[in-house]
Amino acid sequence: MTLPAPNLDDRGFQDLVDEAKRLVQLRNPNWTDHNVADPGVTLIETFAYMTDQLIYRLNRVPDLHYVKFLELLGEHLIPPGAAATRLEFLLSIAQEVDVVLPKGTLVSNPRTTPAPPVTFATMHDLTIPTVSVGTVLTKQTDGPFESHQEARAMRRSFETFSPVPAPSDALYIGMTQPTPQCLVRLNFTGSPTIEGIGIDPLNPPYVIEAWNGQDWYPVAKRHDNTGGLNRDGTIEVFIPEHELTRVAGISAGWLRIVVNEPQQDQPRYKVSPTVAVISAETMGGQVDARHCEPVTDEIIGPCSGTPGDRLTLSRTPLIGAQGDLIIEVNGPEGWETWHRVESFADSGPSDLHFTVEEVTGEIRFGPVIRTEDGGTRQYGATPPAQAMVRVPEYLVGGGHIGNVDSETLTVMRSSIPYVSDVTNPQAATGGSDAETMEALKERAAITVRTQMRAVTAQDYELLVRMAAPSVARVSCVDAASLGKPGHVLVQIIPWVPDDIQDFDLLQPHPDVLDSIRDFIEPRRPLGAIVHIEPPKYLGVSVAARLVVQPGANGRNVIEQADAAVRRFLHPVLGGNDGRGWPFGHPLLLADVHSVLQRVPGVAYVDVVRLIPVDVVVGTRGAPAESVHPGQRDLFFCVGNEFEIR
Repeated sequence: MTLPAPNLDDRGFQDLVDEAKRLVQLRNPNWTDHNVADPGVTLIETFAYMTDQLIYRLNRVPDLHYVKFLELLGEHLIPPGAAATRLEFLLSIAQEVDVVLPKGTLVSNPRTTPAPPVTFATMHDLTIPTVSVGTVLTKQTDGPFESHQEARAMRRSFETFSPVPAPSDALYIGMTQPTPQCLVRLNFTGSPTIEGIGIDPLNPPYVIEAWNGQDWYPVAKRHDNTGGLNRDGTIEVFIPEHELTRVAGISAGWLRIVVNEPQQDQPRYKVSPTVAVISAETMGGQVDARHCEPVTDEIIGPCSGTPGDRLTLSRTPLIGAQGDLIIEVNGPEGWETWHRVESFADSGPSDLHFTVEEVTGEIRFGPVIRTEDGGTRQYGATPPAQAMVRVPEYLVGGGHIGNVDSETLTVMRSSIPYVSDVTNPQAATGGSDAETMEALKERAAITVRTQMRAVTAQDYELLVRMAAPSVARVSCVDAASLGKPGHVLVQIIPWVPDDIQDFDLLQPHPDVLDSIRDFIEPRRPLGAIVHIEPPKYLGVSVAARLVVQPGANGRNVIEQADAAVRRFLHPVLGGNDGRGWPFGHPLLLADVHSVLQRVPGVAYVDVVRLIPVDVVVGTRGAPAESVHPGQRDLFFCVGNEFEIR
């Protein structure tokens, strides 16, 4: 492991020469010829060169020792975190064969600057299967299933619900296979007349559900131009989870359209709609992606055959959370698989183990250590001399730059047939830069004291940051103050875009939560119950009347005022110090006044009101002069209203 040593004295040769000439002017004003041909200047340059070499050597002594001590303690820089999002791929036209997008498919944003594009890679294979409708059933409330195969074959229309549709009436559509993570288009044709009268065609009283293996759950409609199944058209739905199940003894990938209780002021069906032909096709799918690029089948080496051998990967830095990384070493019996470990403390002479420094890309094999009795002990096996090393796959990239906004990743960098469009429906979150040396020094002082054990709140926060670089803020409290003795509450917030408007982005990815729990579990005190979860959020909206300066553009003032308030309340970048809004800290009118008054173009702030909002259901409270969150709550800016004059 190699840590970068800082430069204590950055003066160079020319700086020393210039400083010497200034001192000559002060101490010997009669010396006026400072040209390079003057013998005295030659002596100055000679001594400056010698001093420069001395500084270079001495510059590395104090902090170099500090860095070496850190290396002896096994400290290393925390690698960058890779932002995560979901990519949606759309087909140009439905295919008759399954379309497979392999793991590692690359997508980036358009390149508009000299900087390289931000590239994301898919984490799993995505299969967009070809499907068709095999069976159509209807079921009235508390009634039996009724098949309409004969009517479909004869292209005769049939009622989708009971003659007067009632809640729980359902139309079941059985597809030839499940379509998880896919966008499915249902085509309804052959409706001779409009029968399902009485409803609002833009807001029909039904919900579309899919079977996820355990229960029926509602799926999101992307498009519906059937007017409530009253005319020929299509319904497009995205199905996150889908499993085979048996309905009326028929195994299929089932969807169902269920009549629900009308909401307030929502008209209901007076007569059932009719359909004749129902077909289905898959038009796209979604898959998880991260801000990284996979490097596959890289050959490094050869090995020297000595214990403690080191090799370096060609691409750096590696992103974090690659604990399952493997390498393959060429030997007499072919390629042998070696596994990554965090340290060689538990490795024996025959264990095929190695370690990786993610930031520098250094692969290290086990050393031989001299014991107290004069013998030696080998920690981990040593590859044979001249053996080549192959790395099947590793991921490089990461960084805060990966926290891109939604609808940004639109350029295919991998060629996939039949794929016409790609985008990211949600913004990417979790990208963080690699740890700096200064941060490592601060962390190492705590690590030496705690020995990687979670005892104090500061210990928990440190371990969480080490386990998940994608976490932007960590707050640990003794839950005894919240009425739960023996419990520890750790609240985490992922790295999110600067302008965040989607509340779901503040929820950590389940994989991140699992990795943190697995890391904390062996390091917590016996009997302590640790809760890893996001904080609670209290929505708030700012309504204000602003008086703009003469000649100012009102629209620009409103946009800048809205951005200023959102950033002030940002859970990661907000607050007065720019480190995130403090937990449980109230929001006062004076705070918002101060923010708005600094917006360019604002003459003065006339009226300000703060409106609490439920971020889940959207219920708005009464305007107030202050908003007080709970003890461990944060604010989320739901939306602001500005008026100018």
